[in-house]
Amino acid sequence: MAKPLNSRRYRHFRLNHGSADMSHVIDVSIQKVTHCLLFIEGRVLLNADSVLWPAAVLADISSELTACLSLAGEDEELSYAAVLSEHPASLAHAESVSIRQLLMEHGFEAFSRVGRASQLVNWYQMHRYCGRCGNHTRLNASLRVARCDACQLDYYPRINPCVIVLVTQGSNILLARSVRRGATFFSCLAGFIEPGETAEQAVAREVFEEVGVRVRNIRYVKSQPWPFPSQLMLGFYADYAGGELCLQADEIAEANWYDVRQLPDTPAPNISVAGQLIEEYCAAVIAAAKLKEQ
Repeated sequence: MAKPLNSRRYRHFRLNHGSADMSHVIDVSIQKVTHCLLFIEGRVLLNADSVLWPAAVLADISSELTACLSLAGEDEELSYAAVLSEHPASLAHAESVSIRQLLMEHGFEAFSRVGRASQLVNWYQMHRYCGRCGNHTRLNASLRVARCDACQLDYYPRINPCVIVLVTQGSNILLARSVRRGATFFSCLAGFIEPGETAEQAVAREVFEEVGVRVRNIRYVKSQPWPFPSQLMLGFYADYAGGELCLQADEIAEANWYDVRQLPDTPAPNISVAGQLIEEYCAAVIAAAKLKEQ
């Protein structure tokens, strides 16, 4: 097992923000810390086939560090997300991968930890300056808050709630393909919750806006954090209530009703809540049909 950086409670790193007058010191708790994740320009550095690096590497790359964000939680080992200003020469051999590529190639376990860390990295990078007065913020790693000392405004990590819904009509489900470049699979409909909306209202609005149909019996199923960059996906089922398909051209390239036994390419259930909604509904319909046949 990797050893903590040293036996003291705190260690100071000089963190480089691109120029001398922007450099500042952040206290980072290192008690019991054994591992860290390294981020550069929205990508994560791999330690061979692992996303984890021994915490001792931080001392060797301190000149490239801009922040160390604590990932301490009740059900995971203590570690840091380290944000780098550039690829350290000492780690020139390390491959950097995007978060999405990590999901596809390294599985959900690695993605889950890195995804949470990347959301904190995004929060830090988006709040280095105060949105009210423009002054530089100060990161308090132990409280996980970026504070503006000039106007006393605090910036905490935020998530963006989204709804994702599988619209059903008996043994048929409504799936759509995005207009995004490279989108080849068909999935559930999804969108952000707008100010003043409930999640259920957002489901009805998004479905109508994107494909022109109405829904009823909207029911929550499960959720999933989705770090692109900081969404929380709230998964729903909804029954078709009327209307003809009329696609929102700037969002949806194609949408159709599919029989649960004849589906197009869909998201993998082991990595996305969309895949789980599709798989679980289809399995339940097929199982019910088999019982009827007996």
